[in-house]
Amino acid sequence: MATATGTTTFATTTKVVDVRTLLAEVDDLPSIPETLIRILKVIDDPGSGPADLTRVVRMDAPVMAKILRLANSPYYSSRGDLADINRCVAVLGYRTVRQVAICITVASSLMNAMENAGGQLDYRELWRHSVVTGAVSRHLARLIGYPDPEEAFTAGLLHDLGKFVLEVYAPQAYGRLIADRHERGLTLPQIERETFGFDHADLGAAFAESWRFPPVLVHAFGGHHQPVIGRATTREAKVTAVVALADYVANTIDTPRSDLGFDADAADPEGLHAAAGLSVETVTGERDAIREDIARAAAFLNL
Repeated sequence: MATATGTTTFATTTKVVDVRTLLAEVDDLPSIPETLIRILKVIDDPGSGPADLTRVVRMDAPVMAKILRLANSPYYSSRGDLADINRCVAVLGYRTVRQVAICITVASSLMNAMENAGGQLDYRELWRHSVVTGAVSRHLARLIGYPDPEEAFTAGLLHDLGKFVLEVYAPQAYGRLIADRHERGLTLPQIERETFGFDHADLGAAFAESWRFPPVLVHAFGGHHQPVIGRATTREAKVTAVVALADYVANTIDTPRSDLGFDADAADPEGLHAAAGLSVETVTGERDAIREDIARAAAFLNL
């Protein structure tokens, strides 16, 4: 990320800063939740397993309660009898539960920060778009046979992490900037780079890296607006391609109720589909099934 190491002058301040300085100096930005630190340590440890994860989750009663509620939602299970975290892991699988735990801890922290920021951006609609993109990412990942669809869901759910951070950093300016892009004839990433020196994708990747997220998520956050060339082949590139396509599908299948910065004219639908390894016809044929997945994912709207 070239913008993460270069310097830039922010329009809202006379101080020259870079992305990492911003993350370190802005007091209103949320610090990494202690529970998330423990969860990421479990993920990083090749010798860890389900028992280690359940031990961490049990230490945070609110997080555990949210995991249990989501585990019993139609998106994951129609059983309604998953009353214990060990049972969740046994029924849903270790990978699913750990990704849900990441989503819950990050989302709760960011939503609280945005609510307190008092900005102009419709952050609840931004979160709804995030949930929709996560559901679409998971669906597309399954279509291409990606080995960890829940990882793709997490990447899609949190792909706009940088928008949340910018809204906390510049709550009055960011909403106006999104609206001004039409008058300026720029896309959102273009006007963000002109204003801040980097765009929300760069910032999201830097923020995720500072929180020690797995590299595959950092890559997806930072690359979901980059030009696509050919078909993705590596694990990180595949997740990024899936999220980029899911972001486009989410914006066209479930149009946001307020302006979040999507510009259909600037998208490259054929390139996005090709990079993900899916034809336009295949994804179009899956639209009803995708809508069903989006409806089931509604449980994530109220974390």
